[in-house]
Amino acid sequence: MRVASIFLCLGLAVGCTDFPAVDAAMGPGARDAAFPELLPIDGLLARAAGTTIDPATGPALANRAAALRRKARGMEAPVLTADERLRLLEALSRHQG
Repeated sequence: MRVASIFLCLGLAVGCTDFPAVDAAMGPGARDAAFPELLPIDGLLARAAGTTIDPATGPALANRAAALRRKARGMEAPVLTADERLRLLEALSRHQG
């Protein structure tokens, strides 16, 4: 019982601690943003009840996932060519000094 009360006190102390790294990572827009609106569960359940899963659902989701993966691979490519990047870096170095 004594060990449990020590852990309880430590847990409460940690819960009241400030975390500066987390606070610093949050921008002013997020800090001042309103909490999201909570939706009534009835509407969500009604919408979910109208969803059906049939034999075509699995392949349709697999095709959609494959398309999203292809799109993501396309976004990994560099935006600038090597020559454009070099020109940009040279221009930056000229204007910084």
